[in-house]
Amino acid sequence: MLGIVDHDVVVIGAGAAGLAAARSARRKGSVVLIEVDRPGGECTFTGCVPSKTLLEVAHRVAAVSRADRTGVEATVRVDISAVLKYVRSIVEEIATDESPEQLRTEGIDLIEGSASFIDDRRIEVDGKNIAARHFVVATGTRPAIPPIPGLRESDPLTNETIFDLREAPSRLVVLGGGAVGCELAQGFARLGVPVSLVEESSRILDDEEPDASDVVASVLSNDGIEVVVGAKVSAAEKGLLRLEDGTELRGSHVLVAAGRIPQVEDLALERAGVALDEDGSIKIDARNRTTNARIYAVGDCASRLRFTHVADEQGRTSIADIYSRFPRKIDLGAIPWVTFISPEVGRVGMTEAEAYEMYGDKARVAIMPIDKTDRGRISGQREGFVKLIGAPHPVIRSFGGGRLVGMTAVCERGGDLVAEGALAMRSGTLAGRLAQTIHAYPTWSIAVRQAAAQWFTGLDRAARPSPGSGFRRSGS
Repeated sequence: MLGIVDHDVVVIGAGAAGLAAARSARRKGSVVLIEVDRPGGECTFTGCVPSKTLLEVAHRVAAVSRADRTGVEATVRVDISAVLKYVRSIVEEIATDESPEQLRTEGIDLIEGSASFIDDRRIEVDGKNIAARHFVVATGTRPAIPPIPGLRESDPLTNETIFDLREAPSRLVVLGGGAVGCELAQGFARLGVPVSLVEESSRILDDEEPDASDVVASVLSNDGIEVVVGAKVSAAEKGLLRLEDGTELRGSHVLVAAGRIPQVEDLALERAGVALDEDGSIKIDARNRTTNARIYAVGDCASRLRFTHVADEQGRTSIADIYSRFPRKIDLGAIPWVTFISPEVGRVGMTEAEAYEMYGDKARVAIMPIDKTDRGRISGQREGFVKLIGAPHPVIRSFGGGRLVGMTAVCERGGDLVAEGALAMRSGTLAGRLAQTIHAYPTWSIAVRQAAAQWFTGLDRAARPSPGSGFRRSGS
């Protein structure tokens, strides 16, 4: 059988996970990268890069528009068509780092086409057979369109099409109150587009702390966004969502941000003995191996944590596992993520309710409101908080917070702040060390120290139940 092997590794999909795998594999042996579209994937072309570029512009507009409270008067004129053109220019700039030409200079053999398995040693790409010792599947996801009568027929926008707009929507109706829905709702609202956002759950960002959801809902409302929660959409037409209670949300465009679906149906995985989970994603173990140990699956098509940094880590880890004698695993409990609205919502580890469920009254919670910090007052960005979750340590138990098992930071630099919590969790640092570490004044991060200090002053509290803390995030 080894006589049919042409390559050490074949990577299927050139998004964040596939690129990381291919680049890592190239340093170890021969690799072929298969991509049906352009290298870069969702993150570069329709996800992280365009959405965060749009938000960066939107946040600057908001800062200038609201400067009058500091004694500065300014007038802002927004040309959304020009903004979207700028967004596309940044996408194309970043895409050059992942272009076919760039990959070939790195010695990566890129084949354009759609792949499907023949068996567990061979795939077919547009009539060509390619064999390898190992395969890494990294085909990503696509937007989910809920089975709402009339929705698919109304040709709604998704994150894959909204950045192709050449003119501003006169009004945008957003279906879905997760990270993507909240980010794009705020982005367009701050650029002057009237926005309505509807979420079936009882709160937006329902994977996060309930008090984080409350802060975000308040901020979005202050941005002029009509936020409707606990509402089920019963029907849709062009530019219209009709709720079960008869309410109609009308706009020039409807944007669907209601989750993602793994793109695996054309791979013929059953021929290679690769099984799927109940949600349609590829079933993997802690080493990113599928039910066929010769085939790995990484990134959004297999992970419950659908983030670019997770996909990148999985891609590199899978190659390390292939070439190493020792198993390579990822610690999923210490992975941070961010919702890039203003204020940012950064999170790593457990929520308060999850800690209470696992540790009962032995868990400890420390909260520092941003409006009580000097940085919050100086900047005028007072919304939010830093919350630290502690659990018993094997030696010191709950003294000084014990060990850190979770952190949420809702503030202008919340996404950066949670890296401090992720490091503490990954390294097993005592939670109290956060209070003992000198932080520069007056930074946003000093709120972390002030929160941790409560574990020594007695101002913290035992964890208590709080509603709706399930771990169901579908990504950004």
